[in-house]
Amino acid sequence: MIAVDKLWRDVFPYLVLPTMEQYGRSCGRVLELGPFSGGWTSALASSFSQMEFTVVDKNDDYLSYLKQAFYACGLSSRVDVVNSVLDKLQFPEGSFDMVLLRGAFFFIMECPQILQEIYRVLAMGGVALVGGGYGKYTPPEIINGIADESRVLNDRIGRRRVSLDQLRLLLHTQNLDYQTRISEEGGVWLIIKKRSVLAEEKVASLSQALELGEREVISLLGGGGKTSLLFSLAKELKEAGKRVITTTTTRIRRPSADDTPCLIIEADEEKALTRLVEEIAVYGHVTIARGCSDEGKLHGVEPDFLDRINLLHIAEHIINEADGAGGLPIKAPRQDEPVIPSSTSTVVALVGLEALDAPLSVDVAFRIDNIMRLTGLERGGIITEEAIATLLTQPQGIIQYSPTEARIIPFFNKADLTTSMKAESLVNAVMARCHPRINSVVAGSLRHYPASSLRVFHDQK
Repeated sequence: MIAVDKLWRDVFPYLVLPTMEQYGRSCGRVLELGPFSGGWTSALASSFSQMEFTVVDKNDDYLSYLKQAFYACGLSSRVDVVNSVLDKLQFPEGSFDMVLLRGAFFFIMECPQILQEIYRVLAMGGVALVGGGYGKYTPPEIINGIADESRVLNDRIGRRRVSLDQLRLLLHTQNLDYQTRISEEGGVWLIIKKRSVLAEEKVASLSQALELGEREVISLLGGGGKTSLLFSLAKELKEAGKRVITTTTTRIRRPSADDTPCLIIEADEEKALTRLVEEIAVYGHVTIARGCSDEGKLHGVEPDFLDRINLLHIAEHIINEADGAGGLPIKAPRQDEPVIPSSTSTVVALVGLEALDAPLSVDVAFRIDNIMRLTGLERGGIITEEAIATLLTQPQGIIQYSPTEARIIPFFNKADLTTSMKAESLVNAVMARCHPRINSVVAGSLRHYPASSLRVFHDQK
């Protein structure tokens, strides 16, 4: 086992990226299991300082070797080494955000209880990678350099070859079909994600999908359709007899006559307020801004001005676009955004689904360095559902600075660009994170609205 660990030393750094593509966050509690553990943990710990690691095996000699190895590379303070059998782990339910087991098919076919234990100790929203292989990013020259010796060592240890049909049967007998998929990228891997069953409802209006009350201050964040949502929702609410103010606390394109029946551009807040009272009585829907650039961008109002308007009950609904994304479907905020009024009662965090499964690049992602920091992805890494879930639920992600009393509703736009199954899996990845203020997720296509219905997902619990 020590010989295998040393032989694979150059492979482990190349397992980091595919691992992070599945995990999608740069912090959390990680458990690595089995007699081939250690190297994977070292590679991850060297790259991500906010992760906490535990390595488990039942062989004292191998654990002693690992302790020395972690000490030699300065990681001993961040990695706990624990002696335990794999089919009866000593940790409470939900202890870890990620569980890793390499060389798994040596063990799990003979002792499937290991899978049950992995699932038990996973936290809700957690991910387990169970299997074997070199990973999809390891260069051929590294694989070719160790392949023959690795096969000899694995055969000596007692490698067992397992077919995909055997794996599917195993998952079925362990009631893990729904929670697991089999990947053949860079080996054969079971990707287990701990999630709950969601309830789905189809609705015909945005106000239903967002479950709006009689009076709301709504702030729109993220990428992939904020301005379309801004004016589509305003039109719907006006037709329902509500008075609506649309605005921005950053910048938006100048709206057309189809977007808004009245546009007020006024830098003086007292004059703006006077005009707003007059015009909304006539038009029912007014868009207000502080100024307009030569490029046709409206300059936003101050957030406390919107708080003041809200107290005056000039309109039932104020809808504010609170950040920019450069027209791209996904983003992470910089330190001074989004700009959200404290009176905001509902935060809608948007992501365009053309970003799902796309390589992380400036073509699809805004503030790419911040996305890399939060998710652990590298440039060119695949934007997975777990990465999107991280951006939507982490305090420094899209929902940064949301008022503590505000509801948060993720909205997946352009759902027509992906399959129903992928959209549901993404929704589940978000709901599985159990964010205390996210109780529902909306998926739909604003460019086809209102011709197509919206899907609203709730946790059945």
